[in-house]
Amino acid sequence: MIADQYAPEEKHALEGTVFERTPPNDIAAEMCVLGSCILSPVACRLVLDILDPAAFYRPAHTVILLGIAEMHANKQPIDPITLSKHLADRGDLDRVGGWQYLSELVNAVPTAANADYYADIVQDRHLRRALIGIGTALVQMGYAADDATAELVERAVTLTRELRDQGMATEDLPTEDILDFVQHEDTHDWVVPGLLERQDRLILTASEGGGKSTLLRQMSVTLAAGIHPFRTWETIKPIKVLTLDCENGAPASRRKFRPLLDSAAALELPIQRGQFHIECRPEGLDLTRPQDRAWMMRRVEKLNPDLLIIGPIYRLHAGDPNSEELARKVSVVIDEARGTAECAVLMEAHAPHHNGMGQHRNLRPLGSSLWMRWPEFGFGLRPVEDEKSAANAEGARGRRVVPWRGMRDERDWPQFIKQGDKWPWTSYTPIDADQYSGYSATGAIW
Repeated sequence: MIADQYAPEEKHALEGTVFERTPPNDIAAEMCVLGSCILSPVACRLVLDILDPAAFYRPAHTVILLGIAEMHANKQPIDPITLSKHLADRGDLDRVGGWQYLSELVNAVPTAANADYYADIVQDRHLRRALIGIGTALVQMGYAADDATAELVERAVTLTRELRDQGMATEDLPTEDILDFVQHEDTHDWVVPGLLERQDRLILTASEGGGKSTLLRQMSVTLAAGIHPFRTWETIKPIKVLTLDCENGAPASRRKFRPLLDSAAALELPIQRGQFHIECRPEGLDLTRPQDRAWMMRRVEKLNPDLLIIGPIYRLHAGDPNSEELARKVSVVIDEARGTAECAVLMEAHAPHHNGMGQHRNLRPLGSSLWMRWPEFGFGLRPVEDEKSAANAEGARGRRVVPWRGMRDERDWPQFIKQGDKWPWTSYTPIDADQYSGYSATGAIW
């Protein structure tokens, strides 16, 4: 409402600047939303879940999304040709600009991986237009003298509440009674029986040269080959692995992986083509940038892995490693990938330098404290206390596998690993381990 201190002619001019503007909209974002739906089934499902067709500013875009929604509900393939036919059969193709405009929608999309961001922009502009409409109605109600003021205030509250809750009906279904809640049967969706479940998040830490990268490489090869990573005589169902190495170049990685592939082949369990994909980005990724986020999501969407190994953490953004905000942005992207593929995620992080207090180096992840809260599981590799085992010249060094955060579920991770013959790491029981608890004061191998 324009303030009363202005003269009538000034108020008229100000009202013109407020109420005669073009309503908020973003046609480019609307085009990218529709183009993403045409390009990607994953993006299509996501958009249809979060966006009301009425949110579009351009009416033709509403018609197109309704057509996409009908095809999606009928499990029909969606591409520019099939969508053109569907809209033509309904008599809507010319109304929306013809097949040429559908091709424009596809060409407008930088990456379908950002479909939810485009949809958020469209929804935001829609809510702003609705808010302007409510504001205009409230101004008219305020000037009207027909209704009681208290009734007008209540009506204003109702209008704004309805706008706040718009599109949230499916999210606000009644919560479940505890007596019903506990009746559901719980089953594990294992990636590795007893060890990793789908959508688990695990961060592995150690000092520099502490063996964490080697262990993750071993896990990627054994799991893709169908070998238990710590009980190499035990076979499991092979899984699809995607490794995004953000630290090592391709030549260095090849030198590390060749003997691991040979070890799997020696067990007559060679990795089959298509089970393990790897990308090396020694320059790192900055997952706070849309371009790098899209680079990663394209690979996750195309390969749909059961296990994603990515890191180390300090190579996933270019800012202050202690920044909570940057860590949060990176974790959101990793969680998006995890949800898209329904995969487990393994990451590595460096442990801080010893601060001179206590006997051992802290094994928590270096950087933002978010990384201590985010994963379901956090383990660190610490050299065993037995001097002979720790410094053995033949390479049979031992490590304690130490949880640095409380596990959210019971899992069968080993307490001790040592360097093996055919594989870099193998589990073992120290010679002084308690027969009941497995506790060992030294971790002695001999």
